[in-house]
Amino acid sequence: MTLPLDVMAGPAVAARRHRLLAMLIDGVLLFLLNLVLIALLEPGLFGGSAAGADSDSSGGSLALFFGNPFHDPYWFTDLLLSVIAALYFWGTHVRWGRTLGKKLCGIKVVSLDGGPLTSRQAGVRAASYSVVVMVPYIGLALALADQLWIVGPGKRCLHDLLAGTVVIQD
Repeated sequence: MTLPLDVMAGPAVAARRHRLLAMLIDGVLLFLLNLVLIALLEPGLFGGSAAGADSDSSGGSLALFFGNPFHDPYWFTDLLLSVIAALYFWGTHVRWGRTLGKKLCGIKVVSLDGGPLTSRQAGVRAASYSVVVMVPYIGLALALADQLWIVGPGKRCLHDLLAGTVVIQD
């Protein structure tokens, strides 16, 4: 039986602040990509003359975050960005064990035994925080719950527990 990395002598588990900074860096990159996608796929949105842009029957700001993303007239762009984000996280974790944000913060994702991630592990991680936000009505709450697991004793988010991974200082 192999002991989990967090109880073995070896690389230290990454600090929460480094993980947060890495997430913010990757979030900014994906936000910029989102702006490019919107400009290319929904050019009327920036001009203010897009169909449906003035007919906001969403029910307020809470419905914006906890509503059904597929009621948004630009749902296709949101879905496309979620898929691109999942592919970004999956591909970079399989190939290098880290995203650009994690590289800049000096952290890396590994299996519990300290080895590189499998394709399945990277896929579980990517789906649990990229695609889950598209779940109608509860997607944002699920994503938040996933991230809040990091305050536990092992400094592992729910996606780490589900995938059998740990983020370490590199």
